[in-house]
Amino acid sequence: MDFRVLGPAEVLAGDQVVPLGGSRPLIVLTGLLLRANRLVSVDLLSHWLWTDDQRRSKGALQTYVLRLRRALGEGVSIRTERGGYLLEVDENAVDLLRFRQFTGRGRAAAERGEHRRAAELFEDALAEWRGPALQNVESDALHREEAGQLAEERARVREQWAEALLSVGEYDAIVPELSRLTREHPLRERPHEQLMLALFRAGRQAEALDTYQRISAVLAEELGLDPGAGLQRAHRLVLGGDDATRYRPAVEPQVPHQLPADLRAFAGRTAALKTLRALVPEALDEGTSTPIASVEGLGGQGKTTLSVHFAHQIADRFSGGQVFLDLRGFGAGDPLDPLAALEAMLTALGVPADRIPCGLDERAATWRTHTAGRRLIVVLDNANSSEQVRPLVPGPGCLVVATSRLQLRGLAATHGVRRIALSELDDEEAVELLASAVGVERVRADPAAAERFVRYCGGLPLAIRILAVRLAQFPDLPLDEFVAALPAEHGRLGTFDLGDGDETNIRVVFSCSYRALPAPAARLLRLLGLPVVPVFDVDTAVVLAGRTGKETREALGALVSAHLLAQPKPGQYRFHDLIREYAFELSYQVDSAEERAAACGRLLDWYLVTARNAAWAMRPDRFQDSLGIEDLRGGLEFADYHEGLAWFSAEHENLVSVVNWSFRIQQYAHCWKVAWLLFTYFAGRGRVDEWRAVHEVALRATRDSGDRAGEAAILNGLGVIDAVVRDYPSARRHLEEALAVQQELGSLRGEARARYNLSQSAHDLEDFPAAYRHGMRALEIARELRLDGFETNVLRALGDLCATMGDHPQALSLAEEALSLVPPENPRIGRFALTTRARALLGLGRHTEGIECMSEAVDMFFAMDEEYEAADVLSDLGSAHLSQGRPAAARDCWLRSVRLLTTLSHPDADTVRAKLATLVGG
Repeated sequence: MDFRVLGPAEVLAGDQVVPLGGSRPLIVLTGLLLRANRLVSVDLLSHWLWTDDQRRSKGALQTYVLRLRRALGEGVSIRTERGGYLLEVDENAVDLLRFRQFTGRGRAAAERGEHRRAAELFEDALAEWRGPALQNVESDALHREEAGQLAEERARVREQWAEALLSVGEYDAIVPELSRLTREHPLRERPHEQLMLALFRAGRQAEALDTYQRISAVLAEELGLDPGAGLQRAHRLVLGGDDATRYRPAVEPQVPHQLPADLRAFAGRTAALKTLRALVPEALDEGTSTPIASVEGLGGQGKTTLSVHFAHQIADRFSGGQVFLDLRGFGAGDPLDPLAALEAMLTALGVPADRIPCGLDERAATWRTHTAGRRLIVVLDNANSSEQVRPLVPGPGCLVVATSRLQLRGLAATHGVRRIALSELDDEEAVELLASAVGVERVRADPAAAERFVRYCGGLPLAIRILAVRLAQFPDLPLDEFVAALPAEHGRLGTFDLGDGDETNIRVVFSCSYRALPAPAARLLRLLGLPVVPVFDVDTAVVLAGRTGKETREALGALVSAHLLAQPKPGQYRFHDLIREYAFELSYQVDSAEERAAACGRLLDWYLVTARNAAWAMRPDRFQDSLGIEDLRGGLEFADYHEGLAWFSAEHENLVSVVNWSFRIQQYAHCWKVAWLLFTYFAGRGRVDEWRAVHEVALRATRDSGDRAGEAAILNGLGVIDAVVRDYPSARRHLEEALAVQQELGSLRGEARARYNLSQSAHDLEDFPAAYRHGMRALEIARELRLDGFETNVLRALGDLCATMGDHPQALSLAEEALSLVPPENPRIGRFALTTRARALLGLGRHTEGIECMSEAVDMFFAMDEEYEAADVLSDLGSAHLSQGRPAAARDCWLRSVRLLTTLSHPDADTVRAKLATLVGG
């Protein structure tokens, strides 16, 4: 078969045209032929088929491909690949590929000085054309985007053919063809220049001058331009009758193909590739601007790999070629000066050295002139600033992709650059990259180990590739065993060094960015690597650095610009895992032990004081102990409950990390005190697992340091946690331990707190005498020490006990006494006592008052964001409604309760569901 696109698109089997089944299959075949032996995406084929996105149909495209397969028979392979189709065909069977083969051979012959042979090969190439390309293909997109490029290729080969014959003196032979070419392209200067030279050398000086006058008039009328330098030189030659050897023809543009090799298997970066592809139509429109993409990110994120891969994908749509230039912005040696960069790129286009101006502005203007309308892809790799890139932007009709470890914000402001910030790969993309490196089967054999592998690498593409090379050395080793043998934190960077050059050594890759930092930013990076907090803000950075807010903000800005810190939202920062470890290593190499200790001490004190202030704003009634930090100052302050809660909500993950970090560095007092303060936040939000985890670490800290007061406080907290999850025996054991320690220390406040909680756990265990005994002793101490807020809580607990025992009048009396101690300016402090009063009223048969009182308590708990308590009281409120014959109201309360408890993963959710089940069919 013979496949043709250079003229009417068709397929010949012998002398017969193969029917393809309509215009749509012909469009598909044409697109596949233009990209023969390469994958053509479904999106691109759909773009050629349909102008309206809403009319696009993947099913219709599949139907057209099926028709083509049937029409072409088994001898032609149209393979379905991931995301598109690939037509496998012998290059000699496609006229376009034959044309390009002959053209390439002709250029090679011309470069060797074999001009007559070159002319013959160019003639063979042009013989493949049977008229305008794609002339019977009913696709506006193909004509707009492809036919014009093909016509440009044809015109250029006709010019090269003429140049070859001029070199061997065949002047008369080329005049007719050049005359046709100038009529077809009246604004194209080079064929006019060649025609003038051919006429002049053939002794037809007057006709040569007429040619010059015609092109001069057209250029002036159509474009308002004078003839270019080549035409003017030819004009002077004709006027002066100079020897032809003094004439230099215009420079023939070279088509550079400088892209590095693409990866054999590229994975991930789907969103970034989509953003890059969106710039292609803008470049092909050849408007007045040049679309630019800035691919930015941390070293090792795969910026160059992505950019080269993208450039290879679209290279065939840019007939002017591809320029790739390493600007050396980071790494060994000096950055490439824009002046030198422009010289290298102009040379790549075939501009002789003597025609390259000396000045930067002049070179930049020459670069824009030679690239305007050229359809050139320019990849400017490893830029260190917007200033380095700005002079290198080509003229319209080209596409630029710049990569940098910095944010090129200046270029975005002046050139409307589309900035694409690369971050770590998500798990799915990272596993896909791993599979491409070590084999899909190995990854599929143990998906969980594959996820641990890529998370160990922090989703960093370079780290995944380096570690995958190590894994590939052991083809029979199970993936989970390989991962299990990897070094733990603060020892893993050495794993990412293949010992085969700087490009495969993570430390060296990171160091290129670090060395470019200003000194204050470098110091801040090192210190930020010491604490293990997931996310931090300006306040914590200021404390850690011990510098002013202005200095710290400037340093943070430099780190964000260098992609050594991420900024998920304004004022918030986080590390990539491997950069944190790199910063940690640097601090131990550069900073003194005293400076590290001082920085850590400042931050721990700040967290402790701020957590104390937030807890105080939320629960002033809970503070019977000063924690021994009353003299510490400098933390944030909070005006009310909601400000304190907002800070805990934003910082609780960091605070959990602070507990664990302070334990590791043996700052045991900070460890247990921060854990104790977290009680205030966790208690109302039901985060039982985190709550217990920090208390267990804190208990180890108190015992390792012999801090008995701290041990008692944390034991008390563990008892409360056990009670929340209904493990009442364990709660009693922890609380009895806490009471024993408090009595040993002679702390009446501590004893009162332990007895108060023991009273409630004994109540839950239905040991009412013990509950009453502990409660009354706690009340005695509260009154003796005048702890009004605490007294309110004890009275409420005793009221609950009386209500359970059936003494509702006494329960009501105790609840109302507790409420009388609540300060009028802060009525929400009495929300628990209000619940007790409601239960007492219900027990006395005063249902309307009891339901109103309980509803008010629920509103208070919601106002305080105490979801667990709200859910608990809603459960009782539903029962109260049901007892009054209001099943709909009961159902509403229980539904609200079970939703909250399910969200909190609390075991009481099953109890409330059982209540809901009783309403089924009712």
